[in-house]
Amino acid sequence: MTSAPAPTRGGRPQRGTSRWWAALLAASVVLLGSLGLGFQATLARRLPSPADWTAAAALLEREALPGDAVALAPWWAERAREIVPARLPVLAFPRLAGEDLVGVRRVWLLALPGAPGGTGSAARDLAERAAPASRPSRLGALELSRHDLRAPLLPLAFLPDRLASAGVRVGDLACAANARLAFTCPSAPRARVAREVREIDYLPRTCVYARPSPGLPLAVTFRSVPLGRTLRGHTGIVGEAALEGHAHARLSVSVEAEELGSVEEPGEPGWHAFAMDTTRHAGAARDVTFTVAAGDVAERHLCFDAYTLP
Repeated sequence: MTSAPAPTRGGRPQRGTSRWWAALLAASVVLLGSLGLGFQATLARRLPSPADWTAAAALLEREALPGDAVALAPWWAERAREIVPARLPVLAFPRLAGEDLVGVRRVWLLALPGAPGGTGSAARDLAERAAPASRPSRLGALELSRHDLRAPLLPLAFLPDRLASAGVRVGDLACAANARLAFTCPSAPRARVAREVREIDYLPRTCVYARPSPGLPLAVTFRSVPLGRTLRGHTGIVGEAALEGHAHARLSVSVEAEELGSVEEPGEPGWHAFAMDTTRHAGAARDVTFTVAAGDVAERHLCFDAYTLP
């Protein structure tokens, strides 16, 4: 059985109106399909060629200095990691606003203007915190521009970079570093500490990966850390465990025998910031210990970073 056409105010069916809407829908489908096919047909020539990537790598190798980093736009353009010189950090974030950019003085924006998403928000975010040093260099389908940060965040020490000289203990048991500078304990085989780039809330973060052993606190002591007025850092649960809503962990911080404070990692995704006052130790070099504890360590793989500021 077919339904009757909708009546008009006078009781007569709107056959012409229904046909008009059907024709409009069909035309819209055809138009969107054509646009999609056209986009696919032109996508290859709007993406960088191997020669474009090689040119960008050569320019960065020649011009980049210590304290430089490379930001990707769009942020998912991971092909750049294969060509960017290894000495340069890669900033692959949807937004640069709110990111600390620790130790970075200048940002090279490596953009794919013809790719889906274009330069995204990276150019706008950099414009708010940096001055463009020169006009962008067009390298085929790539665009490379340098931005000098107006107020770079320059720490006295970035602690993940000092892990090789740190001491690690599980309870009263000392742990040793292997050839890859990952700390393991023969008597607590599940415990592990390493400097790694891990996924936190779907984004890459350079951090100290700390997995405690069941029932025992895990302590990481950084030796002779230069201190200023503030110790700042972040915590986050690795991978999908944070999505389950119960991935709680606790990070305590002490300088020598004095406890500065503690951070409760909430059961939610994110790279959560913390800050602690170290004014009374400013100008001195002290041992700083981070202690990780969790009731159930099965899914509590904690990452943290920390840095001291003047």
